[in-house]
Amino acid sequence: MSKGYIKALFISLSFLVYASNSTLASERAANIANNINNFHPKNDIREKYRRMLCNDPDETEIAIKHANEAVTLLLKLYESSVDDYSLYFTQNENITIYSKKHGNVDIRKFHATIPSAFKYSNVIKKLWDFDNTQKLDDKFINGNVVRVYIQNLIIMEQSTIAHTHSSPQKKYAIAAKVKVSNDTTVILCPSRTLNHLCLADEKPNMKEILENTRSIEDDIDAEEALSKLGANIAGFVVKRGGDNQVHVTYINAIYDDGHSPDSIHDKRNRCITYINILSL
Repeated sequence: MSKGYIKALFISLSFLVYASNSTLASERAANIANNINNFHPKNDIREKYRRMLCNDPDETEIAIKHANEAVTLLLKLYESSVDDYSLYFTQNENITIYSKKHGNVDIRKFHATIPSAFKYSNVIKKLWDFDNTQKLDDKFINGNVVRVYIQNLIIMEQSTIAHTHSSPQKKYAIAAKVKVSNDTTVILCPSRTLNHLCLADEKPNMKEILENTRSIEDDIDAEEALSKLGANIAGFVVKRGGDNQVHVTYINAIYDDGHSPDSIHDKRNRCITYINILSL
């Protein structure tokens, strides 16, 4: 069994327990629904966003699949060597930014070191801030929650102005927080727009959107998978180091084929995220 397959399976298990045999799919779907419907502590996200809660186990499973693929890709990018990257910026050995252009994809790796390993949980809490109503311009998980699947898997709605239309439009992206191990957590930012764009007054069919969103290839090089995907992806890998420090790596890949001004907006937001990381 390959290392990549083991990792992908492990991340899936971080979301919820998967059955190993495909013949148990119906039982697995029932377990997903039970896990969602039977867990209602007072401060639980699914309780607060009850109206956005998905009770369709098939849709939930598709959302988990897409999140798993994205998180796996982030981990591959995180673990890949920076030997062929350019050193974009460095400061005091605690902050380093690496840059690379692969085809139409502009990839950046931002490494920050935070003293004191005990801050690990607090750093994760600050990054996974979609529910923090007190933060305005310095949020990491931006948008409005429109769907909640399991505790740390949601879909965010983000407004945009189409360049060929005068009416506001809506786009949707998955956000997730995954505990990979006791010392490693991955946070998927809502960066990859799902295969849908509708006017602001249209009600989306989220299951149909997820079904029509292409899968991320996991049997090829991570950077090649990004090029074939033709979309953005961003997220954090947070590690509690044995050196009594917290290591935060922000991976941001922007697809820019030269035909859309969206990349300018995306790159500006990436710089804002850099600044926000410095306040952790």
